[in-house]
Amino acid sequence: MYQIATLFEKFPIVSHSRMVNRGFGVWLVWGESLEESIVRSLSDFGGMLMSEVQNQAYWFFFSDDVFRVAARLEIWARLNPMPVFMQIMPATLLVDYSLDLSLKVGDEFTSQEVALPKEFEVLVHPHLADDVKKISGLNLEDVRTPTGISRSGWIAMIPDQGLGYDSMQSWYFILIPVGNPSDKDFIKGWRSFFSEIQVLMQKLGIHYITSDVKVILPIGSLSLLRTFLRELLSVISRARNNEGEVHYWPTVMALVPQMNMSFNDEILRKVHLDWDKLTPDCPHLRYRDAYLLGDDFVINEVRFGSEQETVDSWCHVSLRKGIKDLSSNAIEVTISRRVSVGDMDDCFYCGMKNHSPAQCPSKQLKGLDSQVWKNLAAIDNDKFNEGFQNIDLQMQGKENLVGEFSKLVAGGSGYEGIITKALFAINAVSQLRTLYMVWRSRGKEWPRGIMDQGPEEGELIWSAFDSLAGGAVGDAELLTKNAMIRFSRSYQPRALIGFIELENGNGEQAYFYWQEAERLSFSPLQQGYFIYLQGRMLEVRGDFGEASNTFRRASRLCPEWLDPLYRRAVCMVKMGFAEQAIPYFEDIIERDPHYFNRIAIDPELDRGRLTVLQALGQLWEKAEAEAKEVASGMDTLTVDLSQWFEEGHEFAEEAAKFMERMSKLVKIKNYVAFKHLTSGIARLTQEIDKRVEYEIKVINKKLEIYREELLDIQREASWFPFPKLLTEFNGDFNYCADKIYWIKTQILNQAETFRKTQQYLTGIDERLKKLRHRLVTLRVIRDSTLFVMLLGRSFIWLEVIFLGLALLCIPALIYYSKNFPTNFMIDMIIRQKWEFQQGMILILSILALAISAFRAAVVFEKKKRELFLLEEEKEEERKKK
Repeated sequence: MYQIATLFEKFPIVSHSRMVNRGFGVWLVWGESLEESIVRSLSDFGGMLMSEVQNQAYWFFFSDDVFRVAARLEIWARLNPMPVFMQIMPATLLVDYSLDLSLKVGDEFTSQEVALPKEFEVLVHPHLADDVKKISGLNLEDVRTPTGISRSGWIAMIPDQGLGYDSMQSWYFILIPVGNPSDKDFIKGWRSFFSEIQVLMQKLGIHYITSDVKVILPIGSLSLLRTFLRELLSVISRARNNEGEVHYWPTVMALVPQMNMSFNDEILRKVHLDWDKLTPDCPHLRYRDAYLLGDDFVINEVRFGSEQETVDSWCHVSLRKGIKDLSSNAIEVTISRRVSVGDMDDCFYCGMKNHSPAQCPSKQLKGLDSQVWKNLAAIDNDKFNEGFQNIDLQMQGKENLVGEFSKLVAGGSGYEGIITKALFAINAVSQLRTLYMVWRSRGKEWPRGIMDQGPEEGELIWSAFDSLAGGAVGDAELLTKNAMIRFSRSYQPRALIGFIELENGNGEQAYFYWQEAERLSFSPLQQGYFIYLQGRMLEVRGDFGEASNTFRRASRLCPEWLDPLYRRAVCMVKMGFAEQAIPYFEDIIERDPHYFNRIAIDPELDRGRLTVLQALGQLWEKAEAEAKEVASGMDTLTVDLSQWFEEGHEFAEEAAKFMERMSKLVKIKNYVAFKHLTSGIARLTQEIDKRVEYEIKVINKKLEIYREELLDIQREASWFPFPKLLTEFNGDFNYCADKIYWIKTQILNQAETFRKTQQYLTGIDERLKKLRHRLVTLRVIRDSTLFVMLLGRSFIWLEVIFLGLALLCIPALIYYSKNFPTNFMIDMIIRQKWEFQQGMILILSILALAISAFRAAVVFEKKKRELFLLEEEKEEERKKK
């Protein structure tokens, strides 16, 4: 249970009140988190956050705008359910002599407690029923009092969804320069100073009138008032400090409530202020208005007026120390009047008001060209204004605006061409060119599926499409109806007849045909597209709530598709929920930074444009600061690259080219460039870390391979019979061994060590190649030596045996010849016994050599394996020991 007492404990005790004012207190309790849009809405309708603890807060309102904002949130909760409990009760604001605030409420409220809410609920105290009934569209009904709430007979507020419930807060701001209007210095100084204020008013879209030298301008919302006063005080500060070329001129100024006063110079007579007593350069306003400005402003009391002070008494405000202009120059985009102004309804295709859908220049476009947004992101943000100004200049005095826009779309150059093409790309999904791509698409889901294009199939429907794109609506209608008869189960004719009905002015029929096309579609891409078209039709008809739900349905069907989310946020702005749309815009921009530029130039955001652009200004400042920080470290990153990788390294060359592209982005003052620069450098940094990690793994793997190869070389070379001839060989071997040992003992995550290791690896690889080449010769000599030894051993034994046989042969022959009859051959051998014995020795020696060579060849491989295996076993035993 959440207890309201924990909130009241934080209020200071006021023993003597300087000012007392009755108003409305709001006890707010929420679930896990409270949407920022709710806080922004309460603040913009004049709410002051008095106390806050976990999941509950207490707000105070001076006026009945509390019921209007509650009604708006109630309507919003019907579209987006949220667990929030809101209780509105009478409350009294106390202001002490230090201008600090406290609250006083009835004892019946101080002991209340409530459980965690499950849905949005608003309870109103019965004493406030008359205040609620004064507001048109608000109804009341009795409800059962929840457990823990005071037994006062609480009532629920039921708002009419068709009403807007805008804040009734509005003011006139008056500036009067001090001095003699006929003085030359006055004329020069005031004219220069006022020119700067004119720029400010133009940027904020504020109109004004002048009476003599007095300036009167209307302020229609609290958020606009905060922005205007903040920037006005910043302008005054810069002028007084001689920052820039603006001349300073003292000016008295005051903010007065409109109170049904017409916007004319009669306001000056109706405002009862002694202008001669006002402090120059300080905006004067009522305390009740000053307290609504927030923490950025300091309230200062004035020394005139009645002794009895109220919240309607006058004070003046100044910027709190350290607070500067919070708006961003980067998104100061003034939409061209030729784009935003017109007498017609919003064009279905592009959103402009100066032509009908049948005349839209977008009909000449083909394909979804992403280059449009890349071109817009490639120019500085302040060039957007120049582009819009060029559009106005080019069309000045021209009657055929559609023709001029068509020229810019077809071949416009310069900033105006880039801006115009981007304007017609904002709603590209609802244009005919997308229908053409959907028909040919073979993909299943947005956005990637639309790029998978197949050939045109059939003839009749394509002829109808060409007729519609060319402006021949009658021919297109005839061909399409024939196609509907021939292909009764095809979605294509119904899709096209929807566009034909659109251009004929039959929006309801177009909506119906797109519903039919959705039912006949067979892929999420096609279904999502036709749901999107239905949402767009509801949007241009002004049914923003239903359109928002329809776009949400399309986004659920294709979650990665951002266009429905963007249109839903635009619908929220058109409904008056600009504050609630901001989180959606921020989420879309986070997913695709190009949407930042789309928002900046979108003319359909006119109703909440200032609120949206102010919120996006914070995104700009954050992105710009991050980009500057990243840009300042790019030189260091380039040096790091050169330290990690040698010149000519594959990764180093790719990284250098990437850094060149990033260097170009540094010069562009555009949100997209900021984000791409930040993300690109972050990605490159990650790639460097990944590459270094990969290279270290490769190095370790190479070291193992080199080590094994060196061991093999060592084993092979150890059998070489002439070690003194291996001086150069041993030098290369020792170099490789030393470097491998050095690398194994180093920390490779350091740039200097990493790069030196790469150099050493190159040297090791080169020397290993030399060692392998020389090892071939060593192996030949080694194997030859072994073969000769095997051959020599066999030859010696055979030669001894054969010599013995040769020596015994002649005596044996003489001995045994006595037993044989006389034979010519034996007699000849005996007579030439020494010559015969020499010949026999020679023959036996040759035979012994031949047999030895044959035997050595047969047993060579076996003996070599046995010999080297024995050596390997000994080496392994030494390692184990």
